[in-house]
Amino acid sequence: MKPRLSTRAVVRGPAAIPAIPAIAALAIFAAVAALAPALAAAAPRELSHGELLARMAPAIVSVKVVLKTEFNMGDSMQEQESVLDALGAVVDPDGLILLWNSQLSASRLMDAVRQMGEGEEFRIKMTPTDFRVTFAGDPREHRAFLAASDSELDLAFLQLEEKPERPLPSVEFGRSRPTEIGDTVVGVSRLSPAFDRAAYFETGRIAGRIAKPAAAFILDASPALLGLPVFDLQGRAVGAVATVLSRVSEPSTQGGDMMSYFALGRGRMESGPLGVFLLPGERVQELVSAARLRARELLAERQPASPSAAE
Repeated sequence: MKPRLSTRAVVRGPAAIPAIPAIAALAIFAAVAALAPALAAAAPRELSHGELLARMAPAIVSVKVVLKTEFNMGDSMQEQESVLDALGAVVDPDGLILLWNSQLSASRLMDAVRQMGEGEEFRIKMTPTDFRVTFAGDPREHRAFLAASDSELDLAFLQLEEKPERPLPSVEFGRSRPTEIGDTVVGVSRLSPAFDRAAYFETGRIAGRIAKPAAAFILDASPALLGLPVFDLQGRAVGAVATVLSRVSEPSTQGGDMMSYFALGRGRMESGPLGVFLLPGERVQELVSAARLRARELLAERQPASPSAAE
């Protein structure tokens, strides 16, 4: 007579563990196998640098700014007009654009000068008078206006005057996992019009953090990304690069003078009371939400009144 097969396990020892019936074991295995693709899809994979660039570059736009600058030269005030080629990031599909505020206003420069106790006679005022936005692959210039700015966090927002024909590729903050020291991050920028405004990526690392004068991360990367978002390797925006002004009255061990302010965008992380840091995505998203509301209010004010409303 052939021996009968049993699904019971025999365990010798002080306590015996009941065996899982074969049918139940097969059911568990089948359930895990069925869930595996869904679990894999839920965990975002790391993108290659080429994929990151292709995905994020459409949201990085060129902004031509006409600036009127007034400054004192000896005992007289001088005035000049210039054109600035800036970069911005679309942060709302309806045409809200984030950029570095210090390109548009001299308030940060003047604060730094006063903090260093220099240039008491120095005065400068910058007033943007016109904004034209250019998107990748589209030679047309789109008019925009200044919707909001935060001089303390050194970020500003433009709004397109006309609603885009279709929703624009945009960056959304506050959806990444918590940022950790040591994380690798990627920024996307563009070359000047002389080189076709070609998009390129730049890698960096979260090197530390500060708590004062504002919560921010130390970014081991070129400050050339000022005013632009930085992404993790899954393509989620972790924050935006901006300057932070220290109001500590003690002299800085790094030294600094008025002219070194301009070196911050050319490889300097800290100069006197100014530093370049990464503002957390949650904080940037708060600014985006407030700027979006303000932009909608201004757009409504700029719309011509309908004939029925005028009567």
